[in-house]
Amino acid sequence: MNTMHNADPTAGDHDSFLDIVANIVGILIILVMVVSLRARNAPDEPAQGETPSLPQSALQIDHAALQQDVARLALESERMNQFIAVRSGERNRLALMVAEGEQEIAAARNALKNRDREVYDLETNVQTIRDELKKTETEQLRAAAAEPESTKVEHLPTPIGKSVFGKEAHFQILGGRIVQVPIDALFEEARLQARQKVWKLDKLHEATETVGPKGGFHMRYTLEKLNLPPEVRPDTRRSGYMIRSKLWELIPTRAKLGEPLEVALERDSSFRAVLEKLDPTITTITLWTYPDSFAMFRAVKKELFVLGFQAAARPLPSGVRIAGSPTGSRSTAQ
Repeated sequence: MNTMHNADPTAGDHDSFLDIVANIVGILIILVMVVSLRARNAPDEPAQGETPSLPQSALQIDHAALQQDVARLALESERMNQFIAVRSGERNRLALMVAEGEQEIAAARNALKNRDREVYDLETNVQTIRDELKKTETEQLRAAAAEPESTKVEHLPTPIGKSVFGKEAHFQILGGRIVQVPIDALFEEARLQARQKVWKLDKLHEATETVGPKGGFHMRYTLEKLNLPPEVRPDTRRSGYMIRSKLWELIPTRAKLGEPLEVALERDSSFRAVLEKLDPTITTITLWTYPDSFAMFRAVKKELFVLGFQAAARPLPSGVRIAGSPTGSRSTAQ
């Protein structure tokens, strides 16, 4: 690779010309001093009509020669100045070319550094991938050599589900706690109250009332008045309309109701006290379960299976209350 130096090739020539000019100026100064000294020591001019002496004539000749030399030297000096100006222009052009060459060299050097950097990064990435591949292979070999862990899956007999038409006991599982839901007691209180509130439907199509609390729940229900077709009035023995429950929902009195799982499964818990009063041969346990308590639902279902009860699951989305209507579905027990 050829290396370009920063030295100016015209610097030596330029200094030489400056030395020449300085020498010429020095010679001119010496000549001027000599001429001045000779003119000062020259004898007085002869009187009019006298013939000049020989030394005076020689001095005049020397003076004329010196003047010619001075003129010649001045001309040479002017030529030198012009030559120096030309060479200075050439020097500037060469300096510009050198600067451009240095910029090209710097750009090439930077490009080389960037390529080296990219190559280094690629090599580092390749090495990292190789290390990860080696680590994965080691883990696979270790896993293949190790004995597989066995997972115990507990199986409960699950018969075909069937709709519940007999006696049904309801429980809510929410927030990791289980509590009995006294739906039957609240319905009985609502029926008694509805007989006293039915007059509201004389001028309205529906009316909403609330009963409770019982067992930590209120029940809000809505009664509606339905017009009967003329052809069914004799069969129902009603004169034009009938009253029925349109919708009901349970409103808890507080956020945390019931017992945690570990308490509910103890012998003297409220949950077991309720179960002891029920006949498992004719009673289905309906579990209204929220998403945060599915694990508790499985544990309760297992306990109910041990006790001989059939269990019906009623999953509810978070924030949705226990509710029902005449058009709703029945629980399905297993």
